[in-house]
Amino acid sequence: MKESSRAALPQTPEEQKGTLEFITPTEEKIEVIKVYLEACPERTKSVRMITDEVSQIQEVRYCLKTLREQMAARQNSNNHKYPANGFKVNISSSQPTVSNGNAVLIESNAHVADNQEETAKLREVTKRLYAQLKEMDKRHQEERERLQAESNEYHTRLIEQSERLQKVEEQSEERGLHVEELQRLVGSMEIESSTLKDKMAEGEAELLQLKASREDGDENEQRCVQLEKEVAALKEKIHHLDDMLKSQQRKVRHMIEQLQNSRTILQERDRVIMDLEEKVAFLEAENKEMHDHMEYFLSGQNPPPLTSTENKPEIVYR
Repeated sequence: MKESSRAALPQTPEEQKGTLEFITPTEEKIEVIKVYLEACPERTKSVRMITDEVSQIQEVRYCLKTLREQMAARQNSNNHKYPANGFKVNISSSQPTVSNGNAVLIESNAHVADNQEETAKLREVTKRLYAQLKEMDKRHQEERERLQAESNEYHTRLIEQSERLQKVEEQSEERGLHVEELQRLVGSMEIESSTLKDKMAEGEAELLQLKASREDGDENEQRCVQLEKEVAALKEKIHHLDDMLKSQQRKVRHMIEQLQNSRTILQERDRVIMDLEEKVAFLEAENKEMHDHMEYFLSGQNPPPLTSTENKPEIVYR
């Protein structure tokens, strides 16, 4: 590319001092498209490619500018040397001299033919350089579109993560309320179990007292039978209540574990959202800076200095 952009033209002796000089772009302009991508090792290749293309674009622009100036100078020189009538008149202060018209016309036609050939070559070189410039502009546009698509993707993921976070928060709140309800229920069951045990203990004590008195009589015997039934019923009820209490306690422990897991998920979601927000901001910033520098460059202006990437936080892609 660099070799093809140097145009060598036949020169007359008067033009040897105005030989086409290739202008090398400065290092500042070579850095015109470097953005925050250098912070990511996987994008080093993309940065190097963009930098090379920028250098090539600048070389093309300098070459085209110089070619235009040389063509204009050549045209002006020919117009002064050979007027439209084909005769060149030199006025001398000592003695007028008249040149042979036919010889001058032949020489003029030869120069015109040479100029036409050179002009055709220049047009071909210009056409090729413009095609290369257009191709490089297309690549830069594709790179900007890629960055924009990546930024949009992270925006979408950020919205999805926010929605999931909201659902997890709602589920966590519901589980918290459920845990509180279960804890109240377990507390009530524990109180009821304690009351039944106290009542059963009283019945057993009364039954033992009646049996110890060994008093005969239908009334005492009926009371003993009644107390035995009540104690048996209380034992059954307490056994059933203990089973329910153990089940509710297991359920409460499970709900507490789920609640803790939900809180852990919430913390993880918060961290993911923060990372996504940082990535989106990073991509938007580098996309904007690349776009601004390309606008400056394509308009022929010197772009402002690039923002330093040394102190930028490293983003870990997940």
